[in-house]
Amino acid sequence: MIAARHDDILVRLGTPRDLPAVRELYREWSYRGKAQPEDTLVVAEHDSRIVGVVRMTLEHGFVMLRGMRVQPEFQRTGVGTRMLRLFEEQLGDRECHCIPFDHLLDFYGQIGFRKLAPKDAPAFLVERVEAYRAEGQKVAIMRRPA
Repeated sequence: MIAARHDDILVRLGTPRDLPAVRELYREWSYRGKAQPEDTLVVAEHDSRIVGVVRMTLEHGFVMLRGMRVQPEFQRTGVGTRMLRLFEEQLGDRECHCIPFDHLLDFYGQIGFRKLAPKDAPAFLVERVEAYRAEGQKVAIMRRPA
């Protein structure tokens, strides 16, 4: 499935043309991640405006789910779940890691992510989580097995 329409929100694969809008949303949301041309993008669009995004990246040889965000007025409407499902389709049977906020563990668990003990996680993710926690963020490392 390339796109799924629900009401007036289109969830689709992003293209390089979407990168400026995604980068602007990340700035608006104070998200430090950088969307790159090599990322696989899943976006939610309303009235030709991107209102949600999630990226699949490759870091240190690991596939990562990164930067999932939805505009506040579209949260808790199912848009995030629809984006997550399209992400899952693109992921296929590959292993994937993510670092969600603690309150989103069940959300990511919908597609098979499970909390991972730091001793079982890649070192770069452990370092990233330690930095996030030093800033007061409550996050965890999760892995979706292949």
